Amino acid sequence: MSQLVGQQALFDLDALEADEKPADAEPASDDDVRETITYKRRKKRGPQPFPDHLPREIHKHELSPEDRQCACCGEEMTVIGKDVTCELEYEPAVAKVVEHHHYSYGCAPCKQADEVLEAPIRSAPHAPRLIPGSMAGPGLLAFVIASRFVDGLPFYRVERLMGRLGVKLGRATMCNWARHVGNRLERMWELLLAQARQHTWFQMDETTVQVLNEPGKENTTKSFMWVIRGGPPDTPIVLFHYDPSRSGPVAARLLEGFQGTVQTDGYAGYDFLGRAPGVVHAGDWDHVRRKFADVRKALGRKGKGGKTGKADEALKLIGEMYELEREAREKGYSAADLLVMRDQKLRPKIGAFKAWLDHLAGRVPPKSLLGKAIHYALGQWHKLDLFLDRAEVPMSTALVENAIRPYVIGRKAWLFSGSPEGAQASARIYSIVETAKLNGWEPYAYLKQLFERLPTAETDADIARLLQTCAPEPNTSPAEPDATL
Repeated sequence: MSQLVGQQALFDLDALEADEKPADAEPASDDDVRETITYKRRKKRGPQPFPDHLPREIHKHELSPEDRQCACCGEEMTVIGKDVTCELEYEPAVAKVVEHHHYSYGCAPCKQADEVLEAPIRSAPHAPRLIPGSMAGPGLLAFVIASRFVDGLPFYRVERLMGRLGVKLGRATMCNWARHVGNRLERMWELLLAQARQHTWFQMDETTVQVLNEPGKENTTKSFMWVIRGGPPDTPIVLFHYDPSRSGPVAARLLEGFQGTVQTDGYAGYDFLGRAPGVVHAGDWDHVRRKFADVRKALGRKGKGGKTGKADEALKLIGEMYELEREAREKGYSAADLLVMRDQKLRPKIGAFKAWLDHLAGRVPPKSLLGKAIHYALGQWHKLDLFLDRAEVPMSTALVENAIRPYVIGRKAWLFSGSPEGAQASARIYSIVETAKLNGWEPYAYLKQLFERLPTAETDADIARLLQTCAPEPNTSPAEPDATL
C-alpha cells in the first residue's frame, strides 16, 4: 500500500529517553560529560517449531535385516532409540474438475401400461450454487477471492497462476465472480453492521479509492472507503463501506441506532459526533504524537540550536503514557484494574501535558510547526481525555488503521475500481476477510466453507450462524502413513 502509515501501540522510547537541555543552559563541566546509555537488545531467534495444525507424514528409515546382524555375535540387533529430523515440504496447488451427475428415474411398468397417460419421472436435485450457472466451485472462488483480497494480487497475476496449472481463466471472468460474491455477501455485511452497533464502542476511519464511471464525477477524482472496527472483544468486527463522499452524513448513516463511544482521528467531518444523541466522541493520541514528531523531523533530531527540545518533551511524555497502557494490556488487567491504573498514573501525566500545552500556547508562534502541534492538541483536548474513564477505549485509533492497511496494500496492486458496484462489492469482501483474519481464522479455509454453505442459507438466522460456524478448525490429528524407506 504507498503504504498507509500504520499506527503503533507503543513508540520507541529509547529514542526519546535522553533529556535535552535548553539552548541557554550552562555548558557541562568535565565531570558531567559521561553518560550511561541503556537499551534493549532483541535476542536472536532460533529455529521456530512447525505449527501443530500442519499435517505430518512419517517416513521410517530402518536398517535392512542383513545390516541388523551384530558384528560380534551374529544375533539380530533391536531398536534402542531413534533420531527425528523434520523438514517443511510444499505441494503445489492442483486444479481439478468435479463432475456432478444428476440421475433421473422413471417407472418402466407405468411407461408400458396403456392406462397411464404420463409416466412419472424423478431427478436428483441440483444443489444451489453461490453463482448460479458459473463453472466456479467454492474452492476456486475462495482461491480467487483470497488471492486478490488477502494476498493483494491483481487478477492478471492470478490468471498467470492458473495458467501454470493448465487452466485458462480470464481476469474479466474473475472480476465478474468477485462482483457476484460481493453481492451475495450484502446481507451478511448488514448483519455484521447491526452486531457492531450493539456494542458500546467502535473506531472509524476512511481512506481514498479511485472509482471509474461514477455518476457526476470525473474518473480522476477520489472517492472513499470508510472503515469501522468494533464488535465484542472476543469476536471483533471490521466493516468496509464505499461512498463517493467523505462528508459527515456518511458516518451518520453507518452510526444509525448506535449508542456508545465512537473513536476517530481529528478530521472535521466527524465533529457532528459530539452532538449526536447517545454518542460520545473520543479522540486519538496517535495524531497528536505525529504532529510533534513532524516538528522534530523538520528541524532535525539534534535540532538547530536545540529547537526540537519542546517537541522531544512532548514525545517523551506521550511515549510514557503509551508504555503504561501497553504494560497494563500485556498483563491482562481487568476493566476495573485498567481504570484504576489510568486514574492513578495516566491522569496526572495527561494533566501535566495539558498544563505544558497551555503554558506554551501563548509563547510559541501559532503558525510555526510547534505552534500548530500545540494548538492541534488543545483543539482536540475535549476528546483526548475521554478514554480515561472508559476501559474499552484505547488511547489511539491504531486498531482501525491496522484494519485499513491490507486494503491500502491491495490498492497499490489494482489501483482503482471499475465501477461503483465493483467498489461496494470489494468493500463487502474486505469486510468478511478482514473480520475472519481478526478472529484468527485462516481466510481461504473460511471462505471455502462460507461459499459452500451460503447458497443454502435462506434466513437471517441461517446467515448469522455462518459468521461463526464457517470458522475453520485447525488440523490437530496429523496423518501418519507407514512409509518405510
